[in-house]
Amino acid sequence: MDENFLRHCYVIRNSEQQQQQQHNHRYTRFDDHRSFTEQQSQQQLTLTPPVDKYHLVYFGLFCCGIGFLLPYSIYITCVDYFHTQFPQTAIIFHLNFIYIILAFSTVLFSNIIANVLSVKRRVIFGYCLTLIILMFITIFCVGLEMFPQNLSYTIFLLSVAILAIGCTLQQSSFYGLTSMLPFRYTQAVMTGESFAGLLASCARISTNLFMPNDSHLSTILFFSLGLLFVQFCFIFYLMIQRSTFIEYYVRQCENAKRNEDIEFQIRCHAASINSKQTIIDESEETLESNTSTIRDPHFGILTMDTFDDQQQPIIPTNYEYSLKLWFRIKREWYRRVDCMRTIWPYMICIAFTYFVTLSLFPGVESEMINCQWRESLPIILMALFNIFDVFGKIFALATHHILSPMKLLLCSLLRFIYIPLMILCILPKRSPLLSNIFWQFFLSSTLGLTNGYFGSVPMIRAPVTIIEERKELTGNLMMFSYSVGLTLGSLLSYLLDAIIGQSTGVDWCQPVSLLNQTIWTTINNTTNNNDNSS
Repeated sequence: MDENFLRHCYVIRNSEQQQQQQHNHRYTRFDDHRSFTEQQSQQQLTLTPPVDKYHLVYFGLFCCGIGFLLPYSIYITCVDYFHTQFPQTAIIFHLNFIYIILAFSTVLFSNIIANVLSVKRRVIFGYCLTLIILMFITIFCVGLEMFPQNLSYTIFLLSVAILAIGCTLQQSSFYGLTSMLPFRYTQAVMTGESFAGLLASCARISTNLFMPNDSHLSTILFFSLGLLFVQFCFIFYLMIQRSTFIEYYVRQCENAKRNEDIEFQIRCHAASINSKQTIIDESEETLESNTSTIRDPHFGILTMDTFDDQQQPIIPTNYEYSLKLWFRIKREWYRRVDCMRTIWPYMICIAFTYFVTLSLFPGVESEMINCQWRESLPIILMALFNIFDVFGKIFALATHHILSPMKLLLCSLLRFIYIPLMILCILPKRSPLLSNIFWQFFLSSTLGLTNGYFGSVPMIRAPVTIIEERKELTGNLMMFSYSVGLTLGSLLSYLLDAIIGQSTGVDWCQPVSLLNQTIWTTINNTTNNNDNSS
């Protein structure tokens, strides 16, 4: 009895030793493959990166930053034209709100298709959509004025919605691209954004000065110049998108992502073969098996048949596909959660920064009143904002390492003081508490300066803290947080508009008796229009 028991134990021990040898053999094969890929990636990293000769890539990305935000800046800066064409309306608020809402939706969609469509295809589609809409608006709405007032108002709102889709596709793609490049190229795109508003403001002031007596012709010239410059930016992008400088850094990140995809395929294969014994760990997709396993520091726990080339799956193909799809969804989710655990201070900082900015600019600024500057005041205030926004982003490149993430977050919270101060520049309408032109210029300038700095530093520093294969994902997440701030800020601007009331359609600088008469006339006209429409 004891002899049979000992013989049985000896057989079991021999079989376990054979299984262990098979494990070691298969694991060695995979370890050799992994060490080869790691050596290959290390050799690529040791290569000297190409040099951006004459800073052409930097200048090209700067122009791309101008190109995707210039159409929005054209609409917002042409505030005098819209106030003349559509009096007694909050068209600037409506244009801004529609653009931001569609931009937010496009950012969500762009995060989904980021791994499906290449950056080049997304950017080219966005440029084509933008150029078609700008050309239509310049020729038929501004130039020929083919549509009646009510229909024209609707067309302008619809056009800015389509522009938001095209421009935001470009914007999110460029931020994903520059996240893979050295950090100064992210700053190039953000400086281009600010320069787009500055360029639009300067162009609008110049066209008004060049044709002071013909606002219609000056507006046609203004939209035409914007259209030509967007075309120039598109051509410049086509010139730089195949540069060796960009291809080098993009290839580095693609190789890192390819190695991560190999890991994913191996896990899916192991799970499909051993589906009855294999589960997914909730923390980081670690495969566990009730059979004999080998623990790997990179892949978690691997089953004995993971690397058996002759082993066939024991589950149906459709189930294997659904299992792989579920693994992929969980992998993408954990990737994003892992990135957000690292960059959450930067995400909150940029969201707060643009939340304050969009609640005041351009809607509240366009409602500011000054009897000396009159309709020129909103254009000048926007120009000041954009000038100092550029200065803030240039300053951010040199001093982005000064403040810690928590200090950046605190400074972005302190910007909320701008909301009551700028409201006091408008209320009460007849004699605002901060009626001096100094306060309007000072608040607009510092709002732009702090927006440029605290909006750029998080975008520059966030990708630096993330590994290579997730830099593009980091750029998309920062773009998502940026869009959240824009959307919530535009919603708050509607509440502020209800508080301050509309300044257009009423000359608040005329004597009190005439002012009261004008207000009653405006109210009666609005009531009659509502009755006729009903």
